[in-house]
Amino acid sequence: MKSALTNSVNANQTTQTSQLISGSPTLVENPSTWMRNGDSPGEIILAVAILTSVSIAGIASVIVAITGLVKTLVRPTREKNK
Repeated sequence: MKSALTNSVNANQTTQTSQLISGSPTLVENPSTWMRNGDSPGEIILAVAILTSVSIAGIASVIVAITGLVKTLVRPTREKNK
């Protein structure tokens, strides 16, 4: 028994070409646009951190000032009572 491999060729074969279709543009904006518009996520986080630290420092300084005022006002009344 002899086995032979044969390739059949179709005379009517056509070649199909395909074309790459470019995808739609991404929805993420360019980071330089964020910086120009002021809505960069990094900028927002940094601004919140700075404002938080400034407000905490402001509150602390007010507490220190009130404490100093109370100490100043309480001393003379103690000395008067002695």
